[in-house]
Amino acid sequence: MPLLTTRPSPAMKICVGLSLVILVGLGSWQLDRLFWKQGLIEQRQAQALMSPIPVPTDTVVDPSLAFRAAYADGRYLNDQEKYLMARTRRGNVGFQLITPLEQEDGRIILVNRGWVPTENRAPETRPESLVEGKVHVTGVLRLPKTKHWAQPENDALTNQWFYVDVDHMAEDSGAELASPYYLELDDTPVAGGLPIGGQAKVELPNNHLEYAITWYSLALSLIVIFVVYHRRPAEDKDDQDHNGQAA
Repeated sequence: MPLLTTRPSPAMKICVGLSLVILVGLGSWQLDRLFWKQGLIEQRQAQALMSPIPVPTDTVVDPSLAFRAAYADGRYLNDQEKYLMARTRRGNVGFQLITPLEQEDGRIILVNRGWVPTENRAPETRPESLVEGKVHVTGVLRLPKTKHWAQPENDALTNQWFYVDVDHMAEDSGAELASPYYLELDDTPVAGGLPIGGQAKVELPNNHLEYAITWYSLALSLIVIFVVYHRRPAEDKDDQDHNGQAA
């Protein structure tokens, strides 16, 4: 069956051309994100697997130390617990427990000890978590956080924190910070099972390859539709012309 090639209108050319640029651009952007995410995951994994270092004190923040394996010694100030709200684990809602770790000089290092279900917010419901005496804890270094635009404001009066503000938390604890970092503990088992450590997201979701394939597939589909539409069987064109004349 002979094919009849029709010439697309300038408006259609412009629309299809712009759509292709956008679709290919989105696919390429997702590929860039893929390589960036892979590098970030590899960096975090490497940092977490290094030999632990003491939590740096009396220093400025070094971004390259994010997720570096680290340890700290001290005494928990259990009466100064902070609750990092709206944290989930396996579909269950709870909070992450941040406790100041007092150093020998009286200054503190903030320690994110892990996840606790909402029903165990009251310390008396988890007495074994109120560890007394000197402790040695291990985990990864985390950098100070800044408030995301969608996060509520921290409320020290009700002890509801939505992001880690090390300066504000130290001030609320009535102590001086020993380190600008905070330590997020690993999944070493603890007495009573709470808090559940190992909440640091060393592994990150990486779906960018699937997204890139989706955008490129849409671009290819658009090209195919465009070509097929303008290369129709001649009898289809004759039928259209005949219907137009009959009308």
